Amino acid sequence: MTVDADGVVASALEVLEVAEVAPLLAGGAHPFSAEELAFARSRSDPERRLAARLAAKRAAARLLGGGVSPSDVEVTRQAGRPPRLRLSARAEARLREHGADQILVSLTHERRHAAAAVILLRSR
Repeated sequence: MTVDADGVVASALEVLEVAEVAPLLAGGAHPFSAEELAFARSRSDPERRLAARLAAKRAAARLLGGGVSPSDVEVTRQAGRPPRLRLSARAEARLREHGADQILVSLTHERRHAAAAVILLRSR
């Protein structure tokens, strides 16, 4: 992959309907970690929070490729800090194979839609 002047290796934007989350949770097989579920459920709008996280997981999995699934990506949060992505060993290896050493995420949601932007970066 080519790297632009700002160190961006690749980027992806994922937009989805918040309504996609409920069937995933009802079906039992979903890509969310216990920590992601606990964080979302501690808020007044858990499905919106989970939808934004699902968007981030899908965008990251699409960028990383090579068998990386949304379950290989976890959105973490610390109070007063922006969200971050924690990668499984497989996802981390794919990040390095792409020539990147950082992955950044931005999340947003409203009543009906959620979105995430994911960027793979190479440090200078």
